[in-house]
Amino acid sequence: MRKAAALASAAIAAAAVAVVSTVLHQRQRQAAKRSERAEAVLLRDLQERCAAPVELLRQVADAMAAEMRAGLAAEGGSDLQMLVTYVDSLPSGGEKGMFYALDLGGTNFRVLRVQLGGKERRIIKQDSEGISIPQHLMSSSSHELFDFVAAALAKFVASEGEDCHLPEGTQRELGFTFSFPVKQKSLASGTLIKWTKSFAIDEMVGKDVVAELNMAIRRQGLDMKVTALVNDTVGTLAAGRYVDHDTIAAVILGTGSNAAYIDHADAIPKWHGALPKSGNMVINMEWGNFKSSHLPLTEFDQELDAESLNPGKQVYEKLISGMYMGELVRRILLKMAQETRIFGDNIPPKLERPYILRTLDMLIMHHDTSSDLRTVANKLKEVLGIEYTSFTTRKLVLDVCEAIATRGARLAAAGIYGIIQKLGQHSDSPSTRRSVIAVDGGVYKYYTFFSQCMESTLSDMLGQELAPSVMIKHVNDGSGVGAALLAASYSQYHQAESADSRRRRWDWVGTLRRRLPRLPPLFLRSSLASTRQIKPTTPTNRIPHPIAPTTSPPPRPIRPRERANMAALPLATAEVCDANADLIMNGELRALQPIFQIYGRRQVFAGPIVTLKVYEDNVLIREFLEEKGHGRVLVVDGGGSLRCAILGGNPVQQAQNNGWAGIVVNGCIRDVDEINGCDIGVRALNSHPMKANKKGIGEKHVPVTIAGTRICDGEWLYADTDGILISRTELTV
Repeated sequence: MRKAAALASAAIAAAAVAVVSTVLHQRQRQAAKRSERAEAVLLRDLQERCAAPVELLRQVADAMAAEMRAGLAAEGGSDLQMLVTYVDSLPSGGEKGMFYALDLGGTNFRVLRVQLGGKERRIIKQDSEGISIPQHLMSSSSHELFDFVAAALAKFVASEGEDCHLPEGTQRELGFTFSFPVKQKSLASGTLIKWTKSFAIDEMVGKDVVAELNMAIRRQGLDMKVTALVNDTVGTLAAGRYVDHDTIAAVILGTGSNAAYIDHADAIPKWHGALPKSGNMVINMEWGNFKSSHLPLTEFDQELDAESLNPGKQVYEKLISGMYMGELVRRILLKMAQETRIFGDNIPPKLERPYILRTLDMLIMHHDTSSDLRTVANKLKEVLGIEYTSFTTRKLVLDVCEAIATRGARLAAAGIYGIIQKLGQHSDSPSTRRSVIAVDGGVYKYYTFFSQCMESTLSDMLGQELAPSVMIKHVNDGSGVGAALLAASYSQYHQAESADSRRRRWDWVGTLRRRLPRLPPLFLRSSLASTRQIKPTTPTNRIPHPIAPTTSPPPRPIRPRERANMAALPLATAEVCDANADLIMNGELRALQPIFQIYGRRQVFAGPIVTLKVYEDNVLIREFLEEKGHGRVLVVDGGGSLRCAILGGNPVQQAQNNGWAGIVVNGCIRDVDEINGCDIGVRALNSHPMKANKKGIGEKHVPVTIAGTRICDGEWLYADTDGILISRTELTV
């Protein structure tokens, strides 16, 4: 009886356990389904917030190009610093000799030796050695740090074999890649702005890093000097140009991100030095600091930025670089773990540790092609200490990696498109233009999905016709080999040979000119020759070409007896050009590119020029136009901004009343109807309803570059419906 009761009790207990087990299992399944639904919702929300369709990318590219122009217009005009590098000549491939490079950018540095054999043999041989910097030297003194570096250079040179000897009397030349913020003063000088990457030698801030290194080299008794100071991006551009002459820009996609490109020197309004012989200048964009309302930011980006060492800075870099993409993935997984328990009831402690998940870990997981995503499981266990994960969880992790990588790659493509757009090569005929973008950095080199996504996105943005003419080319070791190539480009011996070659060429030209008869002057067509010929009022044989002067001529003071005669005689610009081919040839008469709209009742006007440089600020414009004009023309370089109007109806009315002949604005205007009713000539790029700032920032009476032409205060402007001419002197019939 008791046995039967016991059996019955056991049966009841077993049934109860089964029921409880079933209920628990059902609840677990329901919880799992709820968790999966929650995970799906979170993932879908993330993908939507990270989405970067082509339409949005074009807006990002437009903003990038606009910020580039603003940064070139004036110091501080944009979040993009657009630094002038003083590199105006890149390697041609014909360089010969042995050159050195020092790559100092972190706790390790490299010394390199590169032997160049000209166009036929190119890079014959290269050697390098890496050296770790002792921890104590990173916070000691500049003297000790650079002595350590110079000693390593001396040891590297001392170990050279017989094949590395330079001709007697030849000094070794070094390209110095210094990957810390510097304010460059010339190609071979730059003062340290601040240290980063755990360096803390305060006494070095504000000192010339090249001078410090050169002194340390001399203390070692080494006959070597720094020829070029560059950063890794400029070095990559040099290395890219060396292997492909169509290289126009370079991009670094590694731990950090940056870009450099080649621009026309006359497109850099803030450049006040002599225009380089090549006519070009390499610009270091520092594009990591780009920001725009069009960037697809998430709460995770905002939190990462707020908790970073530089809140509000390097926003673009935090979206596309190796320093941050892995951390973004960690933050997303942490939120999912908190809200959906994807890793179990307890949040893995390591998942709460910032920057524990590197972008290298992210790309390894993302590249997992196994059927069960075993690599993802192993990496989660290895890095985050998560012992068990389901296939669903692993797939979720992979999808998160893909969302962040896709966004980063597409935004990087938009940045490259912005550079192409700024240079005007997004609309050229594919049959006449080939453009190469040199790219280096670990993210591009090792993250295959990222690089392929970036390239396909850029192709989509360019379109079927133009895409084949733009190439992305991987360039290795720009910070090392590229620096050595720039040392070769600017070698004192190469420069001497070039000067000697130019001297021989000009001696030959001079001899030829003396032997040839003097050519007759150029006249108008016969139908015009009988009526008028236009000549300068003063001799012009001593006036140099407009790109030659290193400084602008000072504004000529206006004496009272001259004021009544200031207004120039309006002339037909086409006739002026036909009659003065000689002045055009020697640069004393230049035509602005046809980019301006015509406003105001006076379509034909002329007068002596007053120059002004501003950016999205109209205070100084108003101040000028409140003065008596005496028939002068105000030429305003507004940096080509199309984001607001810097001239409106009231100041134009004042200008009319005060006797100004005209106003030319490299920017936008507003109150068009009011301006068109004024008896004055106005030229501007376009109209815009938004008003400008009123900070009073700008420069008066400085050379400006507008529509491809350098214009100096005191020159003369002639405008009609055919265009605008700039003359060094007044023209008369």
